[in-house]
Amino acid sequence: MAVCAAVLAACGTSSRSYNVSGAPGGDSAACSGLVGKAPQKLGGYERDESDQKGTAVWGDGDVVLRCGNISDVPESASCTSAKGVDWVVNEKKTHGGAKTVLSYGRSPAAEITLSERIKDKDAVIGELSGIVSGLAKQKACVKRS
Repeated sequence: MAVCAAVLAACGTSSRSYNVSGAPGGDSAACSGLVGKAPQKLGGYERDESDQKGTAVWGDGDVVLRCGNISDVPESASCTSAKGVDWVVNEKKTHGGAKTVLSYGRSPAAEITLSERIKDKDAVIGELSGIVSGLAKQKACVKRS
């Protein structure tokens, strides 16, 4: 009996969330469409299954795409653009070689987190920009870096 309980407990803790939380609104049709278009291979990594709505994960969490009502970057932050999508670096979540960027002026928003193991972060952001460009554009960034 104790062995069965231990096995069930282990199964319960082995979810495929990769320490990723879904964003509010991640279950919207727009986010489902975005995640559905996410590539099976990205930055040399295979896509992993995530149990969080509005998310896609590659390389055991080395690249995480989240979609939803995310707005934790100041309006005054400077932007860069890739394939027609404006991106703002989220300084609060960028440290130790990891980088997090948030789409600017899109509703819902897309957030990409890249671990320190991703060598060409700009290439990964560029590739995901192709699908993020399908999210409704509300405004363009004024302050360019």
